[in-house]
Parts: sequence; structure tokens; C-alpha cells
Amino acid sequence: MSEEEIITLDSLKNTDKNVTFNVQDDIVVNDEETHLEYKKRLNKKVSEFTDEKKSIYNKLAGRMKRKNDKEEEITKKNEEDEKLNDEKKINMFNQLYVLKQKFPDNTSDIHIDKEMSLKILEEKKSLILQIITTKNSESVVFETLLLMARSGERGLNYFNVDALDGYADNIDSQKEDIIPILKEMVDLGEIDTSMMTPQLRLMIVMSSVAVKTMEQNNDKKKNQIVVDNLDT
Repeated sequence: MSEEEIITLDSLKNTDKNVTFNVQDDIVVNDEETHLEYKKRLNKKVSEFTDEKKSIYNKLAGRMKRKNDKEEEITKKNEEDEKLNDEKKINMFNQLYVLKQKFPDNTSDIHIDKEMSLKILEEKKSLILQIITTKNSESVVFETLLLMARSGERGLNYFNVDALDGYADNIDSQKEDIIPILKEMVDLGEIDTSMMTPQLRLMIVMSSVAVKTMEQNNDKKKNQIVVDNLDT
């Protein structure tokens, strides 16, 4: 091989300064570029774009619209969630205010504020309900005893046994003596009141009233029968 035929590193270098590379910088875009930035970079009206450049411009515009629509959707959802949260906070605060007014004993020291978060207000409600439940547990237990006594009376009556007639009334007449005993048992933990929610207490009281109403109606029927027999 002759010396002229030897290929060197320098011979591979492009030393011709007139050679240019056909890189279409006006078509290449990055992920962050917007359609407006692309138009500004081309420095032309959209009507002057080639079909390829118009296609790129429209794709960028579509991408921007989808991005804006998504951001608007997120903003709208956040506003709706915030509004719903504010409504829940107002309702929760009003509930706590009513509870504190109806049951001031042992709840007056519990501070509530409209600016508190919903989570804190819910924790305050749980605490207040626990206090109310504990404070009135003995009354609920007493109503339960009355309900059991009346139910027992009615059960025996179906078998024509009147041995316990008046048992519930006698218990009710001793309420002032029984309540302090029940309270002491609750305070000592001998009676579990953890399940005595407001709903359960209401159910017990309503059941007791229902049984008592049945008693009164049955007594009316018995009295009417006696009157009818006297008239015959």
C-alpha cells in the first residue's frame, strides 16, 4: 500500500467548511414546548405553515387544550370537595353546639370552633357522646330493667299467671333508690355501657313505652269487659 493510500484519522475528518447538515430545527420540538412557543419560534403566521408544520402546531395545541381541561377538572373537583367539606363542618359544629346546650354538665369545658377541621370536630363529637352516654347510662339501665319487668309480666299473663302483676310499677316506684345503685355500678365498671349509643338508648325507651301502652290498652279492655258483665 502506497503512502497516498494510507487512511489516517485526519483524512476522515470533514474539513470542507461548505458542507452543511440538513437538520430541520423548525420541525423538531421538545416535550415542554407549546403551540404558541412553536409559532413564535417559526416567526410565521399559521396560514403560512407547511402541512407538516400545521400538523405539529395542531398537535401541540391539542395537547395544551387537554392539559388545560384536566387542570380545570381537577380545580373544579377540589372546589366541590372543599365546599362539601365546609358543609359537613358546619353541620358537625351545629350538632355539637346543640349537644352542649342540651347536656351542659361535663361538656361545658369542651371547646368547639367553626374554624376547626372536620376531623377534630368529629373527635369532639365522639368525646361528647361518650360523656353523655356515661352520664345517662344509669337511666338507660333502669329503663332496661323496667322493660324486662314489663315483658316478664306480659309473658306470664299469656299463661294466665298473674304472680308478677305490678312488678314493673313497683320497680318504677323505687327509682330514686335504684338509680344511685346503678350509677355506682356503672362507675365501677360492673355494668358495661360502651354499647349504649343514643340510638340504642332511644330504642330501649321506645320499647318500654310500647310495652306500657300495651298494658294500658289491655287494662282498658279488661275494665270494659267488667262493665259489660255488670250491665248484663
